[in-house]
This record gives sequence, C-alpha cells and structure tokens, in this order.
Amino acid sequence: MRGWGRGTAAALAGCLLLAGCGGSGGGGTGESRGARGEAARVLREAVRATDAAGSARTESVSEIEGELTRSRGALDWSGKPYGRLRVGVGGDLVLKDGEAWVRLARPVGGKRWVRQRTGTDLVPAASLRLLLAAADAHRAGRARVRGVVTTHWAGRVRAAESARVREAGVAAQSVDVWLDARERLVKRVESGRGKAGLVRVTTYWSRFGTDVEVPRVPGGGN
Repeated sequence: MRGWGRGTAAALAGCLLLAGCGGSGGGGTGESRGARGEAARVLREAVRATDAAGSARTESVSEIEGELTRSRGALDWSGKPYGRLRVGVGGDLVLKDGEAWVRLARPVGGKRWVRQRTGTDLVPAASLRLLLAAADAHRAGRARVRGVVTTHWAGRVRAAESARVREAGVAAQSVDVWLDARERLVKRVESGRGKAGLVRVTTYWSRFGTDVEVPRVPGGGN
C-alpha cells in the first residue's frame, strides 16, 4: 500500500466508476429491457431484503491495472447513507448528510479533507438494481462466501441498457452478486474498462443491522 496517492486514488476511481460514488448517474434500472423471469423476481426481492437490512459492515478491494487498494468500515442506508470507510493506509471516506468527504493521508494543496459528489449509490442494493438492467442476468450457481451459503447471479450491462454505465465511459460492465438465504447481498464483483482504465471492485457485506457511528465531518478543514 502507498497510503493516499495512486493506490487510494485508484480505489476512489473504482468507486466512482463501478460503485456509483457520484450518485445514480441518471440511470434507471432498465428492467423493461433487462432481467426477466426468475432472475428479475429474485433480484427485485434481493433489493427489498438488502434495503430492509439498513446497515452492515463492509470490505472492498479495488483493482486498477493490477494495483490493489482495500477499504473497510460500516455504512447505514436506512435514510441518507452515512458511515466511514478506511481506505488504503491513512485514508478515509466519510458519508454524512448526503455528502461524501475524503480524508487524505497527506495534505494536498494544504487540505486534508476533500468533498466528493454524493455517495448514495454506495448502498449495496445499487448493484442489484444495476444487474436488473442486464438482459442476460442469470443464476450462475451456488458458493460459500466466507462461510455463508449463497446463490450466485451474474450478467453483463451494456451502455445502451444503463445511463450509469454509459456516463462512466464504459461500453459494457460485468456484474456478479452473491445472495444469502434471506436474499441479502453479501458479495459483489463489478468489472469494466472505462475512463480510469480496467477496474475491478470486489465488495463484501456482513453483520447486517450493525450500529454505525456517525463520524464528525470537519467541513473540509484540515
């Protein structure tokens, strides 16, 4: 790890491209042209169950051109998303009141905190809604994810099917999700090639319903 700098910047680039840190990007679910049959039914139930969980611990690994950056923390999405993710070594991503703040490991331009666009699509159900836009969404088998028995669903979302993918400059994006027995999202992998190059983001959710401390936001000060 290199702290903030290219490593953590890569994580945020991956977040912006695939996890939607910048908001929904104007994209709908694309369900009229997307998932059908069993896939649509299961994914809609997964959206409901995951949204209802309200909060969770989360871990993520972002990869850009072979460089890995990890993040870990907790998020609450029962209202406006809030929480804190530790990114790389010494970096923070703080969500509060619909805004996202990044704390740099080293000051840049004299500032240690930088405001980003809203982070509403960091909530896990955003990936499920994105997969609903994939015409080829399908069951891909069963697997254990950190000891939890899950069902694997996968698909490929093309720019024509999703404004979010299109605005990220991605022609097509692969989306894989793993659902537990209660249809809650416990793992997601999104990958694609866009403005930031080849990006792959793997995220895990656990301890649903966990209490999330609202961090102090310094208003962009040092």
